[in-house]
Amino acid sequence: MPTFNKYRHCLLLSLLVACASACEAPKEDELSFTDAVKAVYTPCNRDEIKLNTAAKGLQLVFEACGSNNFFHYGWAPTGTTLHYQTTQGLWVLKDTGENYPLRVGIPRADSAWINDDLLAYPDANGRQIGVYTVATHVLYLLEIDHSEPEQLAHGKGADDVLYLAADVPGGVKDIQLLKVNTGTAEKAFSWLNGGVENFTYQTDTDTVCYRALGGTEVICARGEDGKVLRRVKNRHRGVLSADGRYLVTEGDGVAVPNFPDLKPGEEVPDYLAKETIPPALWITDMETGEELLWKGIHGTDFEWYEATPYFGSFVLWGLDGGELNSNITLVDLRHFLESKGWTPPLGRDGQPLDTEPRGRSGRLK
Repeated sequence: MPTFNKYRHCLLLSLLVACASACEAPKEDELSFTDAVKAVYTPCNRDEIKLNTAAKGLQLVFEACGSNNFFHYGWAPTGTTLHYQTTQGLWVLKDTGENYPLRVGIPRADSAWINDDLLAYPDANGRQIGVYTVATHVLYLLEIDHSEPEQLAHGKGADDVLYLAADVPGGVKDIQLLKVNTGTAEKAFSWLNGGVENFTYQTDTDTVCYRALGGTEVICARGEDGKVLRRVKNRHRGVLSADGRYLVTEGDGVAVPNFPDLKPGEEVPDYLAKETIPPALWITDMETGEELLWKGIHGTDFEWYEATPYFGSFVLWGLDGGELNSNITLVDLRHFLESKGWTPPLGRDGQPLDTEPRGRSGRLK
């Protein structure tokens, strides 16, 4: 059975302690505080997590049972450096094993690589974007005319940074474009109006995937003119692969009970959640419109690993309906796609693969 994050245990304990004085006392036939805690908490089993993640083709960046309270992360274009943010601030992990904090305070939201050495982040004051040179530890702060920037992404130009921000604090947010070399900013897509909740941008295909303010679907459109390429209903976020072939979307998975082993007559106190909705991931073929649910995999903040086609990365929430200690993963999606009869058109080197037709999707030679 999957184990549960110890932070969930601490949160539940805090809730129970608070309810001891503020909530109605549980009846004799309801779960006791001790039983409630036992029902949702199991000590972390490192070997079991490694076995289960490996069986699903997932590589873990950090220790399986570590206190991995991640907020944001991102791989540099060549895939040798990772930035990630915790409660302690922004960190950089290199393939050499170096792992160190950046002295930039606490960014207010997610950061983005401009190239392998330049990292842009939204400053805590909400009116600046910092550009940090990792090799020399030189920092530049750029003033912007927008408020509360977030969701930074590399734009089409070499010095372009896209971000979501409003004109005034608390206002409706739109996608903005910052030219780092000149420090000038403007609205990124003139055709996109009405506000945006979140977005991702694919530079190679000039495609933006976004969820409109108050919307319920992910829309992928051409950056130049707004031509809609795909709509996916009831999803929170979408990320397009570099070649534009596959779209990964995030949404709500199937609810799982928090107390599956209740005996007849036992009741769950009203102040405890009876079920959890794990995050789910889907993959859509942009050419055919076919869609696959990535069963048993629960994660958020998916991004394509630019260094190798069809490799992906995300923050792991859990497996098979159970929550695990948070971690950052790396996975070759080729294996999953091929197991479902799909044929990814590019090899690991980025070159087209010859295919031999077989049914609807063919097989690799």
